[in-house]
Amino acid sequence: MTTSTVSSTVDPRTTPPPRSFLLALATVLGVGPFAIDMYLASLPEIGRDFAVPSWTVQLTLTGYLVMLGAGQLVAGPVTDAFGRRRPLLLGLGLFVAGCLLAAAAPHVAVLVLARMVQGAGAAIAFVVVNSAVRDRAEGEAATRAFAVLMTVSAVVPMISPTLGGWIGGHLGWRPVFVAMAGIGAFAFAVAFRWLPESLPVEGRTVLSFAPVMRAYGGHLRSGRILLPLGALAGAFVFLFCYLGGASYVYQGHYGLEQTEFGLVFGVTGVAALLGAVLAHRLAGKLSSARLGTLGVLTMALGGAVALTASLTSASLLLVALGMSLGLLGLGACEPAFMGLCMSSVSENLGAASALIGAAQYLLGALTTALIAFPAGVGAWAWATTMVVVALVSLALALAAARRAGAERV
Repeated sequence: MTTSTVSSTVDPRTTPPPRSFLLALATVLGVGPFAIDMYLASLPEIGRDFAVPSWTVQLTLTGYLVMLGAGQLVAGPVTDAFGRRRPLLLGLGLFVAGCLLAAAAPHVAVLVLARMVQGAGAAIAFVVVNSAVRDRAEGEAATRAFAVLMTVSAVVPMISPTLGGWIGGHLGWRPVFVAMAGIGAFAFAVAFRWLPESLPVEGRTVLSFAPVMRAYGGHLRSGRILLPLGALAGAFVFLFCYLGGASYVYQGHYGLEQTEFGLVFGVTGVAALLGAVLAHRLAGKLSSARLGTLGVLTMALGGAVALTASLTSASLLLVALGMSLGLLGLGACEPAFMGLCMSSVSENLGAASALIGAAQYLLGALTTALIAFPAGVGAWAWATTMVVVALVSLALALAAARRAGAERV
């Protein structure tokens, strides 16, 4: 039996949503990065505690990212059918439960399972955040709104590695996950109090397999969304090359302790924050396509600086400066490409958001599983991988900019 869908068409909005709404969304969005960055410094300790090799420990990150990506493909149509608020609260509850299970894990397999539960909960939250912005704004207004989200959530990489490194260094890795559970509970309280439903009943779809597949198929056939999505996915691969390889390079090759790693990682994260602030300032002056291309170009230049430094100098400072420049470009291009992707569709917004998130985080999962190999070889191999990724992303960004320019003519 087939059922018809009720398509949701969002009226164009020329101004971003209220700041209180965006700050609440940013709080929810920050849960995901906390679950990634906060325990990176504890990866070597987890391996020693369970007496397993580094690739096994890496599965705790890969499993989280797989569920964060694949879970969005399920969560997107669900939020289109049932609204944003109730699935969001369910997702945050799952996240907290996964944190507590991870803290009590008796075996590394249980820890991987717990991380996948965390990823499933965060997947629902991420879909809701991106869809809720598009429920309220589109075009350059959406780019500015996403820039606000990125600006606030970019603070997380500055705080979480330092906080996680301090907790792990003084109390061990299990209390790190207890702290994550507290952060998830705080996000739940904020969402419950300050995030109203953003998708009205008349704008919802019927949850049915065939219409869901048609929605995904329609998005995948659209060049308007695929080109900026490819550039955005490339930027995320660059990011996860950094996240997945930083502990191996900074701690393994340069000999940093947990607390030192947290400080260096947090300081480089400032660059992503500055990039998001820059994107917000330039959103009204440059088109989203040009802003995204400029950001990816900066990302590639930063990777090239880090590669040159790793080949010609033993200084960690120069490598970190190059990575900071790359993260500056990343922070600038991400809201621009996210705005381009979400503004290219006017219906089945949850499915579009899910497709974007799935592409980002499934590629991120693959990246974290593979980046340990070049990062284990040395800083030069790590940086080379990131430069190649940035150049591919740049090619897709240029193609997206040409298409956007042709459509305006």
